[in-house]
Amino acid sequence: MKYLFLILIITPVLLFGQRNFPANSVAETSEEIFTIIKDRHPFAASLEGLKALEAARTQVQIEVKEAVQGRDSVSYPEFIQLMAPLQEVTGCGHLILEPHFDSLESSAIRENYLPLQMVLLEDGRHVLKTGLRTTQDTFPPGTEVTAIEGAPVGPLLKSLAYFSGLNDQGNDYAGRMKIIRFPSIYYQWHYGLKKQLEVTLKTDGGAIRKEVILAENRPYIDPKKVKTDINKTLAFSFSEDGETGILDINKFSSYKFTNGNYYKFIRNVFDTLHKTNTQQLIIDIRDNGGGSSDRISALYRYLSDREFQFSSATISTGPARALPGEKGKVARRRAAGAITKKERRIQKALTKKIKPMKEGLLFSGRVVVLVNELSFSASGIFARYVQGSGRGKLVGMPAGASAGITYGAKSDGKHTYVGPEDNFEIKVNTIGLVPEFSAPGNVTPDVTVPLTVAALRAGRDEQLERALEVVGEK
Repeated sequence: MKYLFLILIITPVLLFGQRNFPANSVAETSEEIFTIIKDRHPFAASLEGLKALEAARTQVQIEVKEAVQGRDSVSYPEFIQLMAPLQEVTGCGHLILEPHFDSLESSAIRENYLPLQMVLLEDGRHVLKTGLRTTQDTFPPGTEVTAIEGAPVGPLLKSLAYFSGLNDQGNDYAGRMKIIRFPSIYYQWHYGLKKQLEVTLKTDGGAIRKEVILAENRPYIDPKKVKTDINKTLAFSFSEDGETGILDINKFSSYKFTNGNYYKFIRNVFDTLHKTNTQQLIIDIRDNGGGSSDRISALYRYLSDREFQFSSATISTGPARALPGEKGKVARRRAAGAITKKERRIQKALTKKIKPMKEGLLFSGRVVVLVNELSFSASGIFARYVQGSGRGKLVGMPAGASAGITYGAKSDGKHTYVGPEDNFEIKVNTIGLVPEFSAPGNVTPDVTVPLTVAALRAGRDEQLERALEVVGEK
């Protein structure tokens, strides 16, 4: 069975390669993408949003005409980059355009892991986040990566970040960080399955080394369908001095666990804080891509001493503009952001008042929330609860999540493919949420702490160290 599996892994490598998109289909497909966004994304519900989207469409048309002139095809990354203005104008990092594969190829890419994780430093260098073992040597965290398969790493990974998510309100740095941190799947989506990958490294002494890393097979387990260990999602501990509780939440998604329950886990955390009379709490939502509104609200109930709303306003899908011959009642519902009964139920549920926990269960101590570029979606809403209300401070790096409006709380469940051969899938979520304490731009920490090579090498978490200082300040 082992050898049969190896055959299945290796065979697709020979079959799948870099894909190109026919040049004569680019203009038609771009119009298809524009229409899908116009008809289904809340950004286009207002006249102002529609005009902005149409201006982006004009920009795309001009750039497409120039790009395809005299060519038979464009690469997939180039096509997605040409379409990027249609996403960028919306300010919505949930709006994603990515290559579409059949189930065999998709599974093969997902499970063919290239063990390369990097971070982008403030000086523009890409360095290893974790140690890297090649066929020849081992390199420590902080080692600079200058090229992948001979291509300069900066432009290469930037080309994969367009229209790929996490860049609310134009925070493209966050979108790039996602690709840089986890390049394996994204790289293979565009350049085919790789049994091995050549990386160019620059050592501390300045030597340039070309090294080869081998792919690893990692069977994919869908946590939405299979129960997982709760410790992979939730963890609680105390700082070394015992003065601060540290709650680490990797995901707010509605996973089912083999050995616990999210709501009971959170209740036990705050029970423990009360019993130990702990007055300092750090909530770590770095790398947390969001999830369930119920789970976020349940957590914030322990911190807030007043009623609050998950969303102060909700915009559902579909144009807010009245259509010819439409009744006034329906037109008013459009303007309110919800037309159908289902949409109005969702709107009501997401804007209802939520009561805090009873006084004996509330945590009244100091709070710091750790965020980074990959903190996104509903995690950003939670961070704004804490920061905007003055309940606590944020430490880390500016998040991909918007501080003003979060699109994408509810997907319509449809898979939407575009291109003559369903070459791409476009993901359009259909609700816009305006959080309490909304603000322009992205969720931005009160105290910014960039990553450094020195900390990576020493295995230190500088952001957590700074959070411990901030939460202890009186």
